[in-house]
Amino acid sequence: MLHSSDPPSPWDGYRLCLSDVPDCSHLLVIQDDATVARNFAPAIEKVAERFSEHPVVLFLGGFPQAIAVQQLRACQNGERYMWMPYAPIIPLVALLWPVQKAADFMDWADSGVTLLGHPTPRADDGIASQWRTERKQDIALTVPSLVQHLDLVPSVKGGQPAAWGEDPQRKAAVFAEDASVYAW
Repeated sequence: MLHSSDPPSPWDGYRLCLSDVPDCSHLLVIQDDATVARNFAPAIEKVAERFSEHPVVLFLGGFPQAIAVQQLRACQNGERYMWMPYAPIIPLVALLWPVQKAADFMDWADSGVTLLGHPTPRADDGIASQWRTERKQDIALTVPSLVQHLDLVPSVKGGQPAAWGEDPQRKAAVFAEDASVYAW
């Protein structure tokens, strides 16, 4: 999806990604400048089988920091998943949506609720967190992340230049270089 809004709106682009969904069980939305772990496809099939009713965050950067620390500890303990604690954002660099949850998210957004940033909502990650809070929706997080975001291009939203992998908040806190090493 290309952004055509002015000012640039990640929310508008994300809405397009969740529209006109094909007949399937899950929808995978990955930011165009992200990369996936080796052997991603077999791993994501197992993740989808395990989480048929919960969205799954596949990328967690160093922010929110407390959650990144929890993910690191979970990884050190050999865990493969954890529940995403409530936070001001849901990282949307890579998210696996059960289609019924993606539809609920869009129905909720179109229901007349006042979206974060009203009257010009732009923060897709904040709006996803708002939905999650209002719907009391559990969201899983892979441990480690199956997607990496080295932050090689400026943010669509603006305000943050690319950090070329040097900003720990914008790259995976814990990344699975090869997904086949883990029992998903």
